Amino acid sequence: MFSLPPEVQLDVLKCLNFNQLFAVKLTNFYLLNLINKYEGGLARMKFRRLSIVGLNFLLRLSSYKSIEPQSGVFKFILDAQLKDKWQAAIDKSIPLFLHQSECGRYSYICIEKTPSHLLGVSYFLKLANFPINIEEMIIVRCWLEHLFKCVFEWASFVESIFNIYSPNGRKAITY
Repeated sequence: MFSLPPEVQLDVLKCLNFNQLFAVKLTNFYLLNLINKYEGGLARMKFRRLSIVGLNFLLRLSSYKSIEPQSGVFKFILDAQLKDKWQAAIDKSIPLFLHQSECGRYSYICIEKTPSHLLGVSYFLKLANFPINIEEMIIVRCWLEHLFKCVFEWASFVESIFNIYSPNGRKAITY
């Protein structure tokens, strides 16, 4: 594969599914960089459902698995301007997102690979609504970036508010 031009290598990678791409990434540094460079045009991890739920919903489930927020591998460079904006948001206790069910310290992102009635396991990611330091802001931002790179058949953000700070500093975006 290394003797092929980059365009042909990319065409070959487009034929792989997400799990195959992940396995190829682990083979060597060159393929890792190639896949990372063109990841927007390659296969993405597919899930059935994404939703934001409160702790009460989580406690009613019989089976679920928790994802530790620190378990992700993040490559994120924080420039001084964004760091200042984030620190101002932390100082003012501006929430990153709020959900209808609760306004506690954390929200839970529910991810399902299969329908729950088919004995599928739900995965939950606990993210801070009101990050207390820059490290928590980085964790939340990077996990949201990971999630937005996936494909979901269905997503539910009923009565949810997201505060997304523009990296160019022009405006804050609320959905």
